[in-house]
Amino acid sequence: MTDQLQNLAGELAADYVHGRWRPEATEDHRARILSAQASVEGGLDGLAAGGVLTAASIEQMLRPHPELGSWRLAPVLRAYPDGSPAAQALVRDLLDAIAVTGFPLLPPRSLRYIESPAPYDGTAPSVFLGGGITGCPDWQLRAVLQLDAIGSPAVVLNPRRASFPLGEPDATREQTTWEYQHLRLADVILFWFCAEAIQPIALYELGAHAARGTRLAVGTHPGYPRRLDVLEQLRLARPEVSVHDSLHATVRAATALLPATTTRP
Repeated sequence: MTDQLQNLAGELAADYVHGRWRPEATEDHRARILSAQASVEGGLDGLAAGGVLTAASIEQMLRPHPELGSWRLAPVLRAYPDGSPAAQALVRDLLDAIAVTGFPLLPPRSLRYIESPAPYDGTAPSVFLGGGITGCPDWQLRAVLQLDAIGSPAVVLNPRRASFPLGEPDATREQTTWEYQHLRLADVILFWFCAEAIQPIALYELGAHAARGTRLAVGTHPGYPRRLDVLEQLRLARPEVSVHDSLHATVRAATALLPATTTRP
C-alpha cells in the first residue's frame, strides 16, 4: 500500500501542477475542509509535522456523494492510512495547495511552472529549485505545492524532468545548459539537500551562486551527510544566509526573498 499511495499521490500532484487536473466543485470543497482539519488536529506536534489527517476526517471527506466515484482524490485518501510518511506528506501538501487556490488571485500554477527543457523568458519573479535529482525523492514537486499553499506568486523553474531521455546522447548537455542558464535567470535559488544522496553538482552550484551574491534560500534535511559542510561554508562566504532544516521553512524563506518586481534587462 505504501507504493500505491506514493504512485497515486505523485501522479495526481503532477497533474495538478501541470494543469491537467482540478478537483470537481464538491471535491474541492471537501478538500479545503480536510486541509483545515489537518492543520488543527494533533496540536502543535501535528502542525510541526505539516498536519495530521485522521481516519475520522478522511471518512468525512469520503462520505457518499453522487460524484464520489469520479473523484481522483478518493483513491488517494483511501490509500492514505497505509502510506509511507513521505507519501502522506505529499498528500497533505496537495490538499493545502488546493485549499488556497485563487486566494490571493494568481494565474493558475500551470502558467507559472517551467520544467526543463522548456525555456523561461518572462519577467515575473522566479524561483529555481536547486538540489538533488538522481537518487533523491521528488522533493521539487512538494516544493511547488508548498509555494502554492502559502500563495507565492513565483514562477517555478524546475530542473527535474518528468522523464529524462537517458538514451539520447545530447540530453545531458541540454540539461546542463538549461540549468546553467536558468540558475542565472532566477531571482531566487532555493537549494534543498535531501538525506538520501551527497548531490555534488548541487553543492558546486551552491558554491558558485553563493559567490555571485545571488538571493539564496538554503535548507538541508537534518540527516544530510554534508550538512555541517553547508553550514560552515555559508557561515564563511554568506553569513546572512540561514540554513533551514525543513523544506517548509526553506520554501518560506525563498518566498520572502522574492522581489516585488524584477529589474531583469
